[in-house]
Amino acid sequence: MGTEDPGADPEPKCADWTPEEVDALVCYLHRHHTERGDTGSFHQSTYANTADHIRPLLVSGKVKDHKNVSIKWGVLKQTYNAIMTYHSKSGEHWDNEHGVNISGALAAESWSKYIAANVQMKPFCNKGWEYLEFLEDIF
Repeated sequence: MGTEDPGADPEPKCADWTPEEVDALVCYLHRHHTERGDTGSFHQSTYANTADHIRPLLVSGKVKDHKNVSIKWGVLKQTYNAIMTYHSKSGEHWDNEHGVNISGALAAESWSKYIAANVQMKPFCNKGWEYLEFLEDIF
């Protein structure tokens, strides 16, 4: 038997983001990049304004507030940092059309080992990231 308290609130569900909402978030923050602080984060008011900007795009699910926007921005920054770290390694290929451009069994085996410890890079085996140029501009 579990030790869960039946009267306790369930763990909050993370906000689901549609591609249109993510696009709008990135574009809005890109246009307002001068509001970014030294750590790459924005002021709470910028996150709140971003949430207001994307609200009309909501089709279903949870309405995004400043906290959801801040969390999503953190995830996007992690992806950006993972790509930049990989790209800065000597001898590692990256282009924003083909990503890491894995081809061949040996490269695929090496890639599998790499992504076991670097999960954020998994989608970029053979494709780039549509937000890379936006985040490069922001940073």
